[in-house]
Amino acid sequence: MAKKRILFVGGGGIGERHIRCFLATGEVQASVCEIREDRMSELQDKYPISRIFTDFGQIPLDEFDAAVIAVPAHLHIPMALACARHGLPFLLEKPLSVNLEGVDELLSIIAENNVYATVGFVRRSQACYQKLRELALSGLIGELQMARFHSAQEFPKYRPDYRETYYAHEETGGGCILDGATHFLNLAEWVFGEVQEVVALYDRLVLTGVECEDSAIIVMRFRNNSALVEVFVNQFQKPNVAEIELIGTKGNLRLVFVNGALVITHCADDSNRWEELCRASCGRDDPFIQQARDVLAGIDGKTPPITSVAEAAHNLRVLLAAKRSQNEKAVISLAN
Repeated sequence: MAKKRILFVGGGGIGERHIRCFLATGEVQASVCEIREDRMSELQDKYPISRIFTDFGQIPLDEFDAAVIAVPAHLHIPMALACARHGLPFLLEKPLSVNLEGVDELLSIIAENNVYATVGFVRRSQACYQKLRELALSGLIGELQMARFHSAQEFPKYRPDYRETYYAHEETGGGCILDGATHFLNLAEWVFGEVQEVVALYDRLVLTGVECEDSAIIVMRFRNNSALVEVFVNQFQKPNVAEIELIGTKGNLRLVFVNGALVITHCADDSNRWEELCRASCGRDDPFIQQARDVLAGIDGKTPPITSVAEAAHNLRVLLAAKRSQNEKAVISLAN
C-alpha cells in the first residue's frame, strides 16, 4: 500500500512531535514547511523528510494527501482555508484561532467541499478518556450535575524556551487559557454538551517574560442540563496534575494521571472507597501516535473527525467569553 503524502506545516516543538508520531505509524511520507533554515536542517538530520518548503503560499497542495498545520494559532485560519479550498484534508492544532475572524468562512468551505478536517485535541484519541465518557453517559453515576477539571504543571520545565515562542504573546495564542484550558474545555463539552454561560478569573501569577496569564479558574453552566463545571489551570506549580471528577446523582467518576498511567475510579457511597475501573499506561508520544492513526483512518473515510472544526469553533467562543468575563466583570452568555 502506498504511503500517504503528508505535508507538515511548522517544525517547532509540536510540529516535530507530529512528524515523529505520524512517521511512527509506518504509513506516511513526510514533507515539511518551515521558515527557519537551521530548524529545517535539524529536522532533516533526525527524520526521513521527502520534500522541504519555506513558503506555504508556494506549496502545490494538490500534490499531497493531507496537511498537518502546527504553527502559532493566529496563522491557523488562513492556512486551513487554503487547504479547504483545495479539498485537502487537514489536522489543525488547537486552539482553532485567537479570534473568530474567518471561522464561519472556514466552516462553510469545509461543508461545501466535503473536506475531512479535524482539530488536535489529542486526549480524545486516548482510550482512557473515551472510556471515561462512555461510563459517564452510561448512567453509572446517574444524571451528571457537576464536574471539575484540574490541569497544572511546571510549564517552563517542559518548554524552557516558552518566552521565545507563541506562548509569550496573546495575539499568537499564548497564555494558559488558549494554550492549556482549551483541552479540558473540549473534554467537558464532549461529555456535557455546549456551554451556555461562562465566568472566569485569570492572572499572570508567577511566570516572567510573558504578557499572558499563567493561571485561570473558569466556571461554566451547560445548555442541556444546567450542569456546573469548573476548569482550574495553572502553569507554574511543581506537581504535574491532570485530574477529572464527574459528579452525578448516583456517584462520582475520577480520572487521574499518576506514575505514567491514566486511572479511572468510581465511588457510589459515603465509604469513600474508590473502585478502579480502567488503567492505561501513557507515554508522551502514545496519544499523538493514536491521533495520527485516527487522522489517517479519517482521510480514508473510515472514521469521522475526532474533534470537528465546528466543535473547535464553539470551544474558541467559550475561551474568548472567559477572557471577556474578567475584563467586563460579568457572566457571559453564549448565543444558541
